[in-house]
Amino acid sequence: MPENHFRSYLNSAVQLLAGVLIIAGIVIVLQYLVGFVQVQSAPPGWQIIRPPNEVSTLIIVNDTVWTGGKDGVVLIDRTSGTRIGTPGNVPSFGYVRQIFRDRDGWIWVGHDGGLARFRNGSWQVIAPAMEVPFSKVLSIVQRGDGTLVVGTDTDILSYREGKWLSLLGQGAPSIASADVLLEDRSGSLWVGCGQPTRGGLYRLSGTAWSSFTISDGLPHLSVRGITQARDGTIWVATGFSRHGGAALYSGGKWTNLTVQDGLAGESTRSVYADNVGRMWIGSEYDGVAVGIPGSWEVLTEKNGLAGYEVKVLMQDDDGTYWLGTNSGLNRVESTAVWSSYYTNRS
Repeated sequence: MPENHFRSYLNSAVQLLAGVLIIAGIVIVLQYLVGFVQVQSAPPGWQIIRPPNEVSTLIIVNDTVWTGGKDGVVLIDRTSGTRIGTPGNVPSFGYVRQIFRDRDGWIWVGHDGGLARFRNGSWQVIAPAMEVPFSKVLSIVQRGDGTLVVGTDTDILSYREGKWLSLLGQGAPSIASADVLLEDRSGSLWVGCGQPTRGGLYRLSGTAWSSFTISDGLPHLSVRGITQARDGTIWVATGFSRHGGAALYSGGKWTNLTVQDGLAGESTRSVYADNVGRMWIGSEYDGVAVGIPGSWEVLTEKNGLAGYEVKVLMQDDDGTYWLGTNSGLNRVESTAVWSSYYTNRS
């Protein structure tokens, strides 16, 4: 290549690179400004907290809110909504999928790179380790007898007195991944698989497994959330992309809820029963529906949500709601939620 042609080519490449960097810089600045305006303009009683910039799991321990997601573990002061430091010599975390506090006070953190736990200022890394048969943790629950159950991308394992035992022995269904775990009040263990084509819902009662798919009444194979309401009904959030819905299981029968019934979006992401019995059903793209069957109100970013996808919900002892989204954390006073709820319904 002649020297003048090379210089022309080099100049064009430099100009193109400079243009790309300028555009990227403008996009970053605009995103920051939009986020700043959103935080500052939140309605009374609504607070948007960033970081964390994405929240997939959260727990509340006394006056500390533990959040987990793409940012690892981020702690928030419950009363002020400000970020506080994570205590101890914090391990390296991948994408945090589950934070869980057991009855002995251990805080367990399951992530894409393994499992760790925290108590009394000290961390202990459980996995990866030679004797631990997994490396990716998706869900954690503690059963009535104290046994810890860990769901991974390949297995469901019980943990007791330092020993791991797979629950997927002979006679168990083929479960692609254990994305969600719940033990109901009867002692049955529910397992939700979130994979869109190989998902499903499973129940372990004693030693007997049963499974539920679309043919049994689920709106979609991808199960994203499970909870039990005050009346004992099992609520299941299902969906992927723009398909799915919520499912209620009671008396051996399934009832489905969709947008036509008042939900925020077809693909449901999370489900939660608050301390007065109202249900919260978070969607993948369209905010959250609050209420009871037959009477729903949809809350979106226009109402103060930090992001359009509500991944996890919780209410603290003061009645304050905490909502983990794809774009940060919401701290919402209960009076602010219901003021908006009744105003929109009037």
